[in-house]
Amino acid sequence: MWRRQGLSRNADCGVQGRHRRSHLACGVRKLLTSSAYCEHNHSIVSATAPAPDVSFRAVETAKKADRRVSVSTVERLSVYRKVLEELHYDGVEYAYSQQLAEMVGVTPAQLRRDLASFGSFGNISRGYNVYQLTRTISRILGTDAPQTVALFGVGDLGRSLLAYRGFEERGFHIGVVFDLDAEKAGRVFAGRRCFHVEQMEKVLPEFDVRIAILACRPPGLQQLVDRLAKVGITSILNFVPKRISPPAGGYVESIDLAAKLEKLSFLSQKR
Repeated sequence: MWRRQGLSRNADCGVQGRHRRSHLACGVRKLLTSSAYCEHNHSIVSATAPAPDVSFRAVETAKKADRRVSVSTVERLSVYRKVLEELHYDGVEYAYSQQLAEMVGVTPAQLRRDLASFGSFGNISRGYNVYQLTRTISRILGTDAPQTVALFGVGDLGRSLLAYRGFEERGFHIGVVFDLDAEKAGRVFAGRRCFHVEQMEKVLPEFDVRIAILACRPPGLQQLVDRLAKVGITSILNFVPKRISPPAGGYVESIDLAAKLEKLSFLSQKR
């Protein structure tokens, strides 16, 4: 054991003691720094580990419910699942980390680190089981069972989102819609009854909603977000071109389509 560690059995005990104390102090500093970072940085989120998958011989000690995972890791997991689904549809049963990494645009080491945050997957001889890994990532993301989502705004964009089948394919069902226009309240859009926004506190508790999509008009948008937080909905997908502050402990993902076009317009001039 002493040779493997590169130490002499006759080494000075005082030197070894200082090394141990130094390593211990370093570990304490890292722990304190990590705790502060996780508590105050919004790029860190709590991740609940998925149920064990026998086919992957998942390592239980790596699947702790109180683990912290960066948002960038979560975003990459979505890309991994998308690529894995494409491979599954193409009839691919197994894939190595290098192959997946090339398709996603990350390094093999990065891909393995992301997956290792949740357990032990795959094997050296055949790589990852494509179908099983897809299911596992779905459990990690919490999309292995359908989720009901609330939509606010049934204008042109809102109706397009209602007709988009990609949400259903990923496990999201827009089950309840709201609008500020009294003429739209009570009508049915794509099979969903539209309620007036003033009814949201009464209607939303009837649905198990954790996520809301905003496709409404900009006026009063922050007040709407604050009202959603009071009924327990703190995760927002915002299509409205207006900045809003996320509720305490919540998250806002903003998608400004016009801004994306402006970016492409600039880049197209640089060709």
